[in-house]
Amino acid sequence: MSELILSPDQARVVAVLVEKSITTPQYYPMTVNGIMMASNQKTARSPVMNLTEGQVGSALNSLEELKLVTRDSFSARAQKWRQQFMYQMMLKPPTQALLVTLMLRGPQTAAELRSNASSLGGPSDAAAFSAAMNDLADRAQPLVVLLPRAPGQSAARYTHTLCGVSESAPFEVSISDAPAARGADPQLAERLAALEARVSELERQLGLGPATSPTDDSDA
Repeated sequence: MSELILSPDQARVVAVLVEKSITTPQYYPMTVNGIMMASNQKTARSPVMNLTEGQVGSALNSLEELKLVTRDSFSARAQKWRQQFMYQMMLKPPTQALLVTLMLRGPQTAAELRSNASSLGGPSDAAAFSAAMNDLADRAQPLVVLLPRAPGQSAARYTHTLCGVSESAPFEVSISDAPAARGADPQLAERLAALEARVSELERQLGLGPATSPTDDSDA
């Protein structure tokens, strides 16, 4: 299918349908009200949303046009909905679990993503996780990217791209580039260190450098 960009409402609604079809199949397919309540739940959601029935209904109608959801023809009373996400996106179940978890919970580290996706049938080991993430990344439209590690974070985080690229994280790198992003080139590090030393020397000569430390005074 052509490049797919979803609104936050659409992404939440279709991800909820996938999630509940796996975790609570006894309540699936789902009514608009059921989808709304699951979309707005306070746990396992980031960001927490407050969608109305009208917003959910509008999202479902647009998702139906994209063939990502369909109306359940066997609903006798209230209209119910089914998802067709895995089939339209050509995803295997473990791969779908990872993508949907990112859609529901926002950016996550590899460890967080593996743990959170387990209830949806996510990859069972590190090798399967890596294969699934590469499957999502190595597409004409990459569905996930690895965000650079932000200050104060212990590890880099993954995010999905179905709602576009977040302006708050403009320096995404592909999954295949992750090793390079984690380990700096030694030659580049040496060049940067030399450059920093030259800048420090120029600042000292111009009187812009830091004041001489007490240790330096005692050694003089």
